[in-house]
Amino acid sequence: MGLIKLLWDLYYFPRHYEFTPVSDDWPPDGSMHFVKCTDEAQKAVPCTHIQYEFGANVGEDDRRIVKLSMEVMEQLCVSHQVLTEIQSGKEYSKKQRWHPEQFTVRYHHFLENLNASISTYAKDEKNLVILTEGFDATAFWAYKSLDTEDYCFFDFYTFPCEQVFSNAQNAAEAMAAEKYDLWLSLSEYGPCALYITLNPETVDADTIRKIIESTCKEHQILFQNPPHP
Repeated sequence: MGLIKLLWDLYYFPRHYEFTPVSDDWPPDGSMHFVKCTDEAQKAVPCTHIQYEFGANVGEDDRRIVKLSMEVMEQLCVSHQVLTEIQSGKEYSKKQRWHPEQFTVRYHHFLENLNASISTYAKDEKNLVILTEGFDATAFWAYKSLDTEDYCFFDFYTFPCEQVFSNAQNAAEAMAAEKYDLWLSLSEYGPCALYITLNPETVDADTIRKIIESTCKEHQILFQNPPHP
């Protein structure tokens, strides 16, 4: 098992050699942070919520964030209904007679043909939501495994425990009305980071920090927030 774990960690957590000039008191290369986003970034989230970032201190393209984020989100979503929102970013020319189906369409058909007991709702061919009990990364890894021209954005939402939905459409309507506790957005295009938007009245940011710190420690990754400006 020791060798298998070593190979697994080397694949998903390769050593990070990229160097970016930083101040002397900045955390070292390869370390991770969990910090409140800028005031400018807060303007893009509901006024009732606060956005944080989990990412690398040096090098915005540190791919270890993807696997780490999956583990963090799984812990954050325990005992919650989770709405997974998948948005296709691929645009095809209207002059193009035929084009491959977006991943959102293909995956929706896959679930329907599988007769899976998972509630789904497709607003259109570029937007699919899936309602599950707890965090389910199956759609994300399926997207990564398929040969597709599409590129997709994945967002995950949790709701107050007393708010139970019978189907994905109802959950999507609550999400659109900003009635969620947590909004977890994994960014892979641009900075590689997990953006965590939370309702401070129902979610404790320090608890999330401890989960992230513990996950980093498990993989022998230094967790250290940069100094305050």
